[in-house]
Amino acid sequence: MKWLPIILLSLLFHPAFSQNLSGKWYGKVSQQPGGYSDLYDLELDLSHRKNIWGDSYATFENSVKIRIGLSGHIEKDSIYLSESIDWIREDIVPWDWIACIKKFKLSYRTDENFEYLEGSWSGFSKKDMNDPCIPGKVILSRSLDGLNKFLEEYKDSIIALNALPAAAETLSTADFSTSFLNTEPKKITEIIVHNPELQIQLLDYLKTDNDTVSVYLNRNILARNIRISKRPSIINFKLNPAAEFHEILMYAENLGMIPPNTSELILIDGESRHRIMITSDKQRSATIMLKYRPEKS
Repeated sequence: MKWLPIILLSLLFHPAFSQNLSGKWYGKVSQQPGGYSDLYDLELDLSHRKNIWGDSYATFENSVKIRIGLSGHIEKDSIYLSESIDWIREDIVPWDWIACIKKFKLSYRTDENFEYLEGSWSGFSKKDMNDPCIPGKVILSRSLDGLNKFLEEYKDSIIALNALPAAAETLSTADFSTSFLNTEPKKITEIIVHNPELQIQLLDYLKTDNDTVSVYLNRNILARNIRISKRPSIINFKLNPAAEFHEILMYAENLGMIPPNTSELILIDGESRHRIMITSDKQRSATIMLKYRPEKS
């Protein structure tokens, strides 16, 4: 029975993944709340022999076009791909955006006649390796038909297609009096806004020291555990137009290395921009009152 150990060794070292990944893959990459956008287009052009190499193409509408070289390998059933900061081929983004150097952890599967790569991504800012990007999910297909089938089937669960959270229907006035998560709301300012769809940009205006905040609209979570850095975190949200007053509350998840928790908040209301300096700690949560006054047509 000398052949038995040989067979066992052959099984032990036989690669678990045998599918060749060479070619183009078409997909989407999502980003959790606080990122620049909820969803981007993503293409991978891969060559696969023993290892993997190629290019990634990330685009968003007509304002973002990023092409970065990548390399990777396979461990058991997992596919690991990493972009390189030294292989940036194209970097076209809005002036206040910074490209992310991404890492992907993917798995291969088939569904009917379609092939998919599915998983997650993380990364760091092109300008600072210590500044992590807000991560998200990845879905890729060898064909556009396969991608469209996936997006149609899972549009309400796997990837949120630019959904905007709405204010609580039951809250008609902002409440600055009651405590929140064992802190006292501290009113910073009052802003009149004219559009129900708004955007918040959060960034550090002092030294980056790992401040982390969560943002609430009318005591409902908008974005959780945002790390404040020089790269703005973006939060898109929608007010309930039936209510006149709304409360934006900044809760300090930590105080960073230099207390208190400090940040700069930019509120974008159509063509108007409002800039507010925010300070929060474990006793007080900075709050902003929004007064909704739609413009008369």
